[in-house]
Amino acid sequence: MTQRQYILTPEERARITEIQDLLLERFVAHKEAIENHDRSRARELEKEIEDLQREKEDVRKWAAAGSA
Repeated sequence: MTQRQYILTPEERARITEIQDLLLERFVAHKEAIENHDRSRARELEKEIEDLQREKEDVRKWAAAGSA
């Protein structure tokens, strides 16, 4: 099974990079929240991580749809 290749615009690539940077920050903060037994903050960060991952997938879907 091959994956369809698509080209991201410079804006899409920049947003993906920005999202990846934000995800890295959130994962580190989540780890710290867990280590500090701050479950409330950990749950907030989990939600932010899910939202960022969803947005990253959306950008890729838009790019794939645009190159179809």
